[in-house]
Amino acid sequence: MKLVGSQKFLIAVFLFLAALEVSAETLGIDIQESDNSPLYIAKSILVFEDKTNQLDFDSIQSPLFESKFIKVSSSEEAFNFSYSQSTYWLKIQLKNTNLNSKEIALVVSYPRLQTLDLYFQSSKEMKKIPSGYSVPMTKRPYQSRLFVFPISFPGNTNAMVFLKIKSPNSINIPIQLWNRDLYDRHEIDDHVIQAMYFGIACAMVFFNLFLFFILKDSNYFLYVLVVSSTAFTIASHNGIASEYLWQNSPWMDQYSVNLFISIVLILFLVFMRSLLNTKQLIPKLDQISLSLIILQILLPILYILSFESFIKIIVLSHAITSFWILFVGTICSFKNERIAYFFLLAFAFLFLALIVSTLRALGLIPTNSFTIDGPQYGSAAEMMLLAFALTDRYNTIIKEKEIAEALVKFNLEKSNLDLEEKVKERTQTLNRTLSAMRRDLFVAKKIQENSLVTDDRLIKELNLVYRYLPVSEVGGDFFDICQLNKSKYRILIADATGHGVQAAMITMAIKGLYDNIKNFELPPSKVMEIFNEEFMDNFVSLNSLLTALILDIDLIERKIQFASAGHPAAVFFQNDQLHLLTKTGKMIGLKKQIHYEQSELSFGPKDRLFVFTDGVFEAFNAKDEEFGEESLYHLFQSTRHLTLTEVEDHLLKTLQNFLNGQDRQDDLTILGFDF
Repeated sequence: MKLVGSQKFLIAVFLFLAALEVSAETLGIDIQESDNSPLYIAKSILVFEDKTNQLDFDSIQSPLFESKFIKVSSSEEAFNFSYSQSTYWLKIQLKNTNLNSKEIALVVSYPRLQTLDLYFQSSKEMKKIPSGYSVPMTKRPYQSRLFVFPISFPGNTNAMVFLKIKSPNSINIPIQLWNRDLYDRHEIDDHVIQAMYFGIACAMVFFNLFLFFILKDSNYFLYVLVVSSTAFTIASHNGIASEYLWQNSPWMDQYSVNLFISIVLILFLVFMRSLLNTKQLIPKLDQISLSLIILQILLPILYILSFESFIKIIVLSHAITSFWILFVGTICSFKNERIAYFFLLAFAFLFLALIVSTLRALGLIPTNSFTIDGPQYGSAAEMMLLAFALTDRYNTIIKEKEIAEALVKFNLEKSNLDLEEKVKERTQTLNRTLSAMRRDLFVAKKIQENSLVTDDRLIKELNLVYRYLPVSEVGGDFFDICQLNKSKYRILIADATGHGVQAAMITMAIKGLYDNIKNFELPPSKVMEIFNEEFMDNFVSLNSLLTALILDIDLIERKIQFASAGHPAAVFFQNDQLHLLTKTGKMIGLKKQIHYEQSELSFGPKDRLFVFTDGVFEAFNAKDEEFGEESLYHLFQSTRHLTLTEVEDHLLKTLQNFLNGQDRQDDLTILGFDF
């Protein structure tokens, strides 16, 4: 009897503690806690798995299902249900203890969920917010690469939030609660980080494509393909592609990541066979590499035909192929292939990222910020290390060439009888080198000219006439025109210090940076600040500066907004009165976190605007006299009756007469607009 009494006592204690736990779970989360930092709320969420996929919101909130919502194991940041055919319902209680309403955002930072519907139920309202990649980007509650639910939470209110989740992809649910203002700031920072990654990728692509055209080495072109496909894979994985490339394609959202990974692995296998020369070095293992290339071509086709049957197979094949590439790189490094060391280290980073991503997708490791963003970090490291590998390859070729030239020199000194013939051979070699340099400059000139090509439609709509005259084949001036929306156009003009090849390479670099941010729906001053931060982060080691001017011209509102980073003042004529668009901040490249002011002006019919670089007026004749800004302003004032084409032709002729045979000292760019 005593034993029975003890058992009853223990049961009573257990039930009491269980009641306390349930009570604790239903207390909910106070949204005031998200004011300073985001809240990870996975540990506070109850989950119900609907294996029938038949239940709707009215059904699951009935008392019959109240007890079926249970705590499930999760990491601090997320749930991971791997690949599942079930529908998952998540429930959490939120409360606003403040008397005022509050703007919050519920964020699910995994873009591969097909259905993600939110139900917000309080005593004051009940609303449903549909999302997931099955919902077009333009119809989502918040247009972002992630799934964001902005909620206006009434004051002094308790609310129950339900999430309905179903997806053929792996079901990972990293979920956070944010203060709305805090999240808006976070998303801007996130876009800057994404711009940095894709800016680096673009810079690597353009630079190595340039080397491919110069050196005619196919390995550089294969590297360009590997980096480009990897960048597309990352863009698909983190939702950037869904936000900007295919805003209304659920098919691409469902299939793209694994398809792009297969493409990356195919290109990596081809690149490895070429770079490490595995056909001669390890012929038997090379045959297996060829088989894996065929496998990665066939599996995506089967994957498209039957997603559910082959999704786990293709994910597993990615892990196996990645391991094989790592294994081959290790074998080649044991054979003392110098370039294999770089290749092995580079792919090790990408291999680790792919394995982490695969294990997370299969539900074998938890979902958190590291396992989600790991592929992007691994890709960036792999990209840089492969570039080092190609650089080392180039250095090896140069050293081999130097050794060969030293041997030739020794033979020349040894054999005086062949001196004349050897001199002729040397002369021919120098002539070929000079021709190659000329060809390289010609290629560089064409690349730079193509980068400045502007859409004829934009030129016509803006009534634009421009002149671009570098001092040599290539120059340090750069301008770009794009259309932000139906009526607004954005113009950038920039001038890098110096001229020639060095300045031209800098302009190509800033084009890569600017192309990633120019379409941001931000004021010119903010774009200029981001531009300066990106330039400092990526090219501060070049010890180069540049002036820049960004103008937003709205043809409907007839307004001009501009920000100038130490650039020469543009000239604006309104009612025959000359106005100067003076600088609003320091030159780009001086330091980080420069603040740029912004100015605005209105224009009317027959108004005129000239934008130019300092090469227009910093021209010195043989007497060391400068043409000067005042002479330029006077020329513009005296030619108001002429067309823009006539004005710019007259300016070039006047400068030519002023120089009187003396060469120009700087690149010259001028853009004229008639409104």
